[in-house]
This record gives sequence, structure tokens and C-alpha cells, in this order.
Amino acid sequence: MNTVQETTTTSATAGMSQFESRPIAWRIGSEIMGIDLKRSDDISDESIRQMWQLLGQRGILLFRKQGLNHDQHLAFTRRFGALAVTGLTSRYAPPGYPDIFTVTNIKTNGARSETENAAQQWHSDQTFLRVPARASMLRCELAPQHGGDTMFANMYAVYEDLSEGLKATLEPLKAFHSLFSTRSKVMKGRKPLGDEELMRVEGAVQPVVLTHPDTGRKSLYINEQCVDHFEGWTIEESKPLLEYLYNLTSHPAYTYRHRWQQGDILFWDNRCSQHYAPLDYNFAELDAPENRRLMFRSTLA
Repeated sequence: MNTVQETTTTSATAGMSQFESRPIAWRIGSEIMGIDLKRSDDISDESIRQMWQLLGQRGILLFRKQGLNHDQHLAFTRRFGALAVTGLTSRYAPPGYPDIFTVTNIKTNGARSETENAAQQWHSDQTFLRVPARASMLRCELAPQHGGDTMFANMYAVYEDLSEGLKATLEPLKAFHSLFSTRSKVMKGRKPLGDEELMRVEGAVQPVVLTHPDTGRKSLYINEQCVDHFEGWTIEESKPLLEYLYNLTSHPAYTYRHRWQQGDILFWDNRCSQHYAPLDYNFAELDAPENRRLMFRSTLA
């Protein structure tokens, strides 16, 4: 079976409340309803377990109209495990919250934000670390009046639809992931990294085909933001196959496009999904209130 489907509505007791889930797209994503994340300590361990299980199956979970502050955001994230430490998050963190990564196009003292065009390539978070991110949680404070969307791809489905011959070719391969790959746009417009930061992001070799530890399913684990060659291959040798695989990732059959609303939270599993933020709003007039974008991300180690 090469699709991820949620055939029934899921319900679970969550303290004094109850949640239900429903698919938001055929191959990826479920919306969680009927739960207040501001009271994350009241959510039962069983409900957390069921949400985590659903995340591994569906790739992303959507929570609408939550209106969390930074403390509530981090408290809910921690219900699923320890937070990631990268050495890069703190330079874009709100004051007093070094574990939160700010994504915004709002100027500060007249200076443009270094994260105004973040996620301009398909990727999973922090694959350039030897121990990459398990999952990420992004909260919307402000979204442009038109656009400002985020797209997601089901990497289980991308892998499962490959031919058996190509699967056999890819399974033994590894790829080198780096912030400074020849394709990467991550550092474009950002201040150079310091020595300590460079040590943390020296790059990492990852399997091309990843077996998810919770579901046992295989997914394609490369991304155009960080990979320009397979281990043992040259960049030129790797390029044709990588281009073919990257084009598959963006195929509409595997994707979901999220239209943000204020208060939304999207929780995604980096081991079986990728995401991308197209410049689909008026980027030439960022000072206009209707074009402002403000997001906050937490990350699980």
C-alpha cells in the first residue's frame, strides 16, 4: 500500500477534554480538534502517545486557533521529548527564549530580517547535524493577507512509488548534508557563522533511505537544501539522480499546501516529511501590514 490514509476518526481522552482527528489531505496530514494546547499539562500521557503515533503515520498534525504564548508553546513541545540544541536557533530567538526560532519578514530598527525568506527549498530540519531533528512545531502569529503558505510532502509516498530497481540502487547509499552545499540558500543574506556555530554545523552523512523507528516504513531522506552529492560520488555524478528525486518531492500528488491562519500550529515529523515556503505573497512591499509574517518554531532533538 503506497499511501498513508486515516480511515476513521480518532478520539482519545485528554484529561478533561477529548480530541478528534480528520485528514486534511489524502496522502499527508491530519487536523486535531477539540483540545486546548494552552493546558498541555492536563493532556493525558495516552493522548500524547496517540498524537505522536498519528504524527508518524500522517507526517503533519494541524491545530487551529490555539493562540499560545512562548511558554505554552514550549510546554506542549516538551510533552513529546527533549528540545534540540543547534547553536543556530539562539541568534533568531525572542528575548528570553533561546529554544525558539523566529521566522519573520518584519524589520527591526529598519533592518530586514535574516529569516524573511527561510525555507525557500524543500527540506527536513537540521539534517546537516549528525543527530538531526525528530520533529518541529511552527506557530503562526501573523500571516500575510494573501499567500505566505507552507507546503509539505509525504516522503513515505515518494519512496514507495519508486521502481524496485531504483529502490535497490538507493537503499545502500548515503548522502552528505551541509548548510554549505552547492545548492543551499540557507545562509543567503545572513551573517557569517562564528567558530562555535561552524563546529556545530560541520555537516553529516545520512542514509538516503530512512526506516522510521516508530512505523517501520521507509522514506526518502534527502533534500535539495542540504544535499549535493552521495557519499563516494562526485557532485557531477550525483546531480542527475538527485534532480530526478527532487522533482518527485514537489509533485502535487505527494503534497499538501497549508494556508495559515493566526493561532495555527503545525507539528511535523522530519523523518517522513519535507516542507517548503514559496514566496507567494507581496515580497516587494514588506512594510505593508497586510504582508507581514511572524512565525515561531520549536524543535525536538
